[in-house]
Amino acid sequence: MKCLNWNLEWKTPGTNAGRMIQALVAELDADTVCYTEVVRTMIPEGHSIESEPDYGYPNDGGRRKVALWSKQPWTEVDMIGDDETPSGRFVSGITAGVRFVGVCIPWRDAHVKTGRRDRTCWEDHLAYCRGLESVLARYSADRTPTCVVGDFNQRIPRVGQPVNVAKALAKAIPADFMIATEGLKDAEGADLIDHFVVSPDLSIAITQIVPRFSPDGTRLSDHVGVAASLEKRRSEQDETQQPLSAALFT
Repeated sequence: MKCLNWNLEWKTPGTNAGRMIQALVAELDADTVCYTEVVRTMIPEGHSIESEPDYGYPNDGGRRKVALWSKQPWTEVDMIGDDETPSGRFVSGITAGVRFVGVCIPWRDAHVKTGRRDRTCWEDHLAYCRGLESVLARYSADRTPTCVVGDFNQRIPRVGQPVNVAKALAKAIPADFMIATEGLKDAEGADLIDHFVVSPDLSIAITQIVPRFSPDGTRLSDHVGVAASLEKRRSEQDETQQPLSAALFT
C-alpha cells in the first residue's frame, strides 16, 4: 500500500500551487492520503473521510484540519476520537484492512493569540496528546493493524519543544508502535513534524520526501510531504496472508 502524508497549507485548486499539488498527488498514485490543513476541493474523487469542520477558527465550511482519502471504501469511521481531544482535528477509519488514524495535533500557540484566545502555550497540544493516548490504547487492544499519520507539530526526537510536551506525545504512542519518521530530515536539513507511526503488525518504509517548492520555485506548502510503503507483516499463524502491496514509489 502506497501512502502519502501532506499538509497543504490551505492551498486551493484555483492557484498555481494548488494545480501543481493536485498533479503531483495524481502522479504519486498513492493508495491512501492523509491531508492536513486541506480545502475540500483539493481532495480527488475516491473515498474520503474528514474531521469535523469546527476547529475553533473561522471556517467557511470548506476547510478541514485533517482528511483521509483512499482508493477503497472506509468502515468504522470515527470523527471524535476522545472527549479530551480538541475538536476538528481527528478522523479515523479502516480501509484495506488497516486502521488509519489521521491527526492534526494543535501547534504550541493554538488559540493563544488567535482564534478563541483562551489557551496558554501548548495547552491544546497537551490535551490532544492525552486524548490520543486513550484512543490508541483502545485501538491497540482490538489488534487491527494501525497507522497513525498526519501533522504532529513536534520534531521526533525532541528539538526545542519543552520536555513535558515531548513526553506527553511519547506517552500517547503505545510502546510497541514504531515512529517510522523519527530522526528524518528534509532536503534543507530540517526535522520533520509530519509523521507515520505504525503498530507492530505493519512494516513501513519511507520512500520519498516531497519538497516544499516545485522545480520552478513555486511554494507548494510550508510543509514537506512524506510518502511511504506500508505492508502487513506475515505471522507464523498466517503464512497464507497476502501483503497489501510491495510497490514503492519510483
